[in-house]
Amino acid sequence: MHQSANSTCAGKRSDEELANLAKRIGTPLYIYDLGRLRNRIIELRTTFRQAGAKLFFATMANDRLQVLRLLARYGVGACVNSLPHLQLARKAGFHTSAIQFTSTGMTRADMKVAQDLGVRVNLDSLQQLETWLALGASEAGIRINAASLGRNGRADRIGMDASELHLAQGIAKHYRSKITGLHIYVGTNFQTPDQMLPTLNAFFDLAGALVSIAYINIGGGIGVNYAHRGPAFDLPAFGKGLATCANKLRSRLGRNVEIIVEPGRYFVADCAVFLTTVTDRKRLAGKDIAAVDGSVSVFPRPFHHPDTPHQIRPLTRPGQNGHRRRKMLVVGRTTFSRDILGSSLLPSNLRSGDLIVISDAGAYSASMASRFLGQPEPHEIFL
Repeated sequence: MHQSANSTCAGKRSDEELANLAKRIGTPLYIYDLGRLRNRIIELRTTFRQAGAKLFFATMANDRLQVLRLLARYGVGACVNSLPHLQLARKAGFHTSAIQFTSTGMTRADMKVAQDLGVRVNLDSLQQLETWLALGASEAGIRINAASLGRNGRADRIGMDASELHLAQGIAKHYRSKITGLHIYVGTNFQTPDQMLPTLNAFFDLAGALVSIAYINIGGGIGVNYAHRGPAFDLPAFGKGLATCANKLRSRLGRNVEIIVEPGRYFVADCAVFLTTVTDRKRLAGKDIAAVDGSVSVFPRPFHHPDTPHQIRPLTRPGQNGHRRRKMLVVGRTTFSRDILGSSLLPSNLRSGDLIVISDAGAYSASMASRFLGQPEPHEIFL
């Protein structure tokens, strides 16, 4: 269920407000704060202003139309990796010139749609490049594998080896076309700029050897501190490092090159919380367990990434403040043994009907939900 509401508060919601929303709408419930999202756009624009970079958003991180419409309205571009998301981005108001299609294994049919719409693509292999150009395209973007740059980039299956760039140029020349864009997926959820900048330095050096380069697309990267402990990601240092790379490239080529930054989950992660209601309590094998009306089928991120658990806390009721806390496993109301949302120190008098809030639920949460386990669709509200 989707609802919208107006609010002038862009800060943290009070427990009373969250509880009232849960009572009025029901749980499980995603609560999105679009005011926080607007603030995040401003923060990121400030970070990358010196580099003259444009902001793009990966729609797979959050495909909610209300979120996408706000991003489009504030001039953010869209990175899509499927035709349904391409159609969704257009519906949300992104102009085709502000959309890039970046995926692996694109079909000829996908390519034809992108060409007909005039959407730029970033191709994952030499074979994909040849297919794209054979369909009549006059230009193409290609993806470079981060690890192939030899600067401690994280190994993954994305893109082509950097050493294949000259082969890609040869294919483009054969079709009387040119390579105008380079894309890199740096990695995900980095906690410091130093984990990214060596790879980006090498990537910009590679781009400087491509005389036809018109744009660079940097995907992924800025992490979320789900534990909310330790230092935050140093945005000013990252912005300064990227500006150094960008200005060096522009100076080398003697002209402007468009820089696109798609900063990963950082855009939306802290713009939502997930509320769920306790349905059962028990103790088994020395563990305290609280079952809730949520599930990893509707809040999937803990299942896919248990190494970066979300903060889980209670919405206190009268009589709970100051009560002794006990470590509890929070689980879904299904028979799937791995339906585990996380663990937390919760009041020992926690009971059925109490509310639990899970933080940083704006990225790779609702967008990853599935029909698995047959759970009803969660409620959503956009403030």
